[in-house]
Amino acid sequence: MICRMIFDELCVLANGDIVCSCGDPSGIRVYGNVLRDRIAGVYDGARYREMRRYQLDAPVSSFCPVIGTPCGGRVSRATSSDREVGRIVKTLQLEPISYCNLKCPGCPATVMPVEPAYKGRAAILPLKVMLDVVEQLPDLEKILFYNFGEPFLHSDAIPFLREVRRRRPDVILHTSTNGLPLTRTKIETLAGEALADRVLFSIDGAREESYRRYRVKGSLARALANLRGLVEACERAGTRGRVDVIWQYILFEWNDTDEELEEARRLAAEIGVPLKWVFTHTPGASRRFTDGSEAAALLFSNADPYAALTCDARMQHLWKHLGVASGRYRAKLTPHPDALTAPAGGRALLRLGVENQSREEWRSEEHLFRVGVLLRDGNGKSLRELMGVALPAVMRPGERANVLVDFQVPADCGEAAEIFLDVVEDGVCWFSERSSVPVVVPLRILSHSPSPWPLRSLVSMSFESLLHKPVDEIGLAYWTERIEAGFPLETFLLCVAEEAEVSDGERLSLIREQLARCVEAG
Repeated sequence: MICRMIFDELCVLANGDIVCSCGDPSGIRVYGNVLRDRIAGVYDGARYREMRRYQLDAPVSSFCPVIGTPCGGRVSRATSSDREVGRIVKTLQLEPISYCNLKCPGCPATVMPVEPAYKGRAAILPLKVMLDVVEQLPDLEKILFYNFGEPFLHSDAIPFLREVRRRRPDVILHTSTNGLPLTRTKIETLAGEALADRVLFSIDGAREESYRRYRVKGSLARALANLRGLVEACERAGTRGRVDVIWQYILFEWNDTDEELEEARRLAAEIGVPLKWVFTHTPGASRRFTDGSEAAALLFSNADPYAALTCDARMQHLWKHLGVASGRYRAKLTPHPDALTAPAGGRALLRLGVENQSREEWRSEEHLFRVGVLLRDGNGKSLRELMGVALPAVMRPGERANVLVDFQVPADCGEAAEIFLDVVEDGVCWFSERSSVPVVVPLRILSHSPSPWPLRSLVSMSFESLLHKPVDEIGLAYWTERIEAGFPLETFLLCVAEEAEVSDGERLSLIREQLARCVEAG
C-alpha cells in the first residue's frame, strides 16, 4: 500500500514549502521550498526516495514516520512501475493562500496566524511563483487549486487560472471554495472562460443556523446564491458542459436530520448540481452516517459510500475490509504476455485473465463492468484512454473470464510506453481507486511504421498455418472484403483458430505468430 501523493503528486503550501500532502498542514516534514529550490531536484531527492522506499517495504498498518500515526494517504496499491526514483508529478496540489474569511473549528487555516505549530505558514504565494511551479512540471495532468485557506481571496486567483488555461490547455483544473468571496465579475469570468473543469462549493447545511455552526462567520444565503449564480452564468455562456459545479456537504451531528438532508436535495435539484456527501473524522462528526451504518447505506441507495470518506477514514475502512474498499472491488488481473512490442502506428494485442475475487457478483444490469485501458508514456503520464473491453453480464465471486485487449499504437509517443489495465464499474469507479491491484504492461514501440498488410496473403496464410489447408476463392474474397470493411484482424484470426479447435493459449500464440509474420512480410 502506497500514498499516491508521494509517488505521483506534489503539494505546495502558501509559504512555498513542499510537503507530502494536505495531511501535513504544519510542515512537519518539508522536502524543499519552491521559493529557493527547483522541483526536479527535490522530487528525486533523498528525502522523497526515503519515504517511497519506506512505503514500498512497510506493512499496510504501519505508522507514518512523519506524522507518527497511520497515514491516511496510503490507500493505493503499488504497481510494478512504482519505484523510488524516476517519478513524475502528475497532480499538483497548490495552496495559493493560507488565509480564510471563515473561522471553521478544526480547520488549520483558522489557527495558523496564532498557533505556534503553524509559525511561518500564514502566507500568500505570488502569481509569478505559482506559474513557475506549473512550468517546472511538464508531465502535469491535474492541478488542485486549493488546500487550506480560501483560494478566491487571492487577488490573482483568476489571472492564475486564466494563464494556466492559456499555457497548458490539456491540464485539468479543479478548485474548491466556500463560495462567499466570489463576486459577480469572478463568477462571470469563471463561467465565460471555463477557467476550471470543476468548482466545488463547501456548504455544510441547508438551514442558516446549522450551516453557521461549522461555517462560522458565513452566510448560507450568499453561498447558495453564488452557487446558483455560477450555474446560471455557465448556462448563459454555453460552458455548462465544461464546468462541473458540485455542492459538497459535510455531515455533522447538527445538520444530518432527514428533514434537512431532504431540503438540501431539493435545493440542489432546483439549482441543478449534484450533492457530494462527506463523512468527516473531525469533532462533531455525524453519528448517524458512518462507514457501514444502515443510514449511510440508505443515503447512497446501498452503493459503496467509500467516496464520501475522508482519507483517514478510508485508511480505517481498508483495514476493516482486508485492504480493499468493501467486498465489491477486488479483482485479479493476469496479462499474457506481460510485456508488449509493437510498431508505431500498428496494433498490439494481449490476453487478460480477469478473476472476481470480491464477495459480491458483478452485474451489468445498472452499471457496465469492463476492463479499462489507459495508454501512458514511459514516465507513467496518461496519454489517453483506449477502447475498453466489456466483461460478462454476470461474474460471480471466484469466476474468471479471458478477454482480448487490442489497440492502435500511437505513432508519436516515443519508444517506450505502458498499458494500465484495471476493472471499471462505469459511473462508479476504477477498481484501483478502491485499492484493488491494477496491472501495468510495458510497451516497447518500434520506430518504423508497418506497411499495409496484404490482406489476401494474410487470409491465405492464416488458413494454411492454422487449419493446414488452403482457402477457396469464395472464402478468400469473403474474408478479405470483411477485413477491408473494418472487421478486426484479431477477431478474424480468432474465428479461424476456433475452427481449428485449439486451446485458448495455443490460439493466442498462433495469432501472435501470424500477425508477426505479416508485419515482417510487410
